[in-house]
Amino acid sequence: MIDNKDKLHLYIAADRIMSGFSAKATAKERFLSILNLSYTHLILKYLKSMRYVAFYENTRKNKIFSLVYIYHKLRFSRLGLKLGFSIGYNSFGYGLLIPHYGTIVINGDILAGNFCVLHTSTCIAGGQKCIGDGLYLSTGAIIAGKGINIGTNTSIAANSLVNKSIEKNNVLVAGSPAKIIKDSAPWYERDGVRFTERVKEVENLVNKIS
Repeated sequence: MIDNKDKLHLYIAADRIMSGFSAKATAKERFLSILNLSYTHLILKYLKSMRYVAFYENTRKNKIFSLVYIYHKLRFSRLGLKLGFSIGYNSFGYGLLIPHYGTIVINGDILAGNFCVLHTSTCIAGGQKCIGDGLYLSTGAIIAGKGINIGTNTSIAANSLVNKSIEKNNVLVAGSPAKIIKDSAPWYERDGVRFTERVKEVENLVNKIS
């Protein structure tokens, strides 16, 4: 949960790094961002505003009088409609990766860890859920049902339906209803060295503020 400014800046930087950007925006990126030439920039704007909304909601009693809060609250809502995202502002830890725009619906009661990936046409709904680090939610996958717990580094195959807890870590699940298919490495190890390097860069940032 983002409950201080150090965490706010960490979450924003971690989201950027996992998307393949530097921890802080360059002058060129700011220029392209103004022109809205890339959906990736819109996703980063959405994530940044989501983190600001979380910070103000979690820490400020008089947030409604803050122009910064109002700005990010409006941008979070507007970009969510444009990109097709409806994600609870406190649902995910740092290093959230959303590769593409398209329908993503995440209930606000969800508590998921760090380094999660959300693909399009995905949904996590139906009451409180506790999800570990490294969730990989493939296109069309759904997690539905109350009181579901999902372990660390769980990859959910495309078009799968998870309707019960998956307590085991480091697994691939598939099917409707989904079941464990095999053991699986964390997605960032499985999908290429560039992602493991990004995770290491984020972890270095975490160590600096710990």
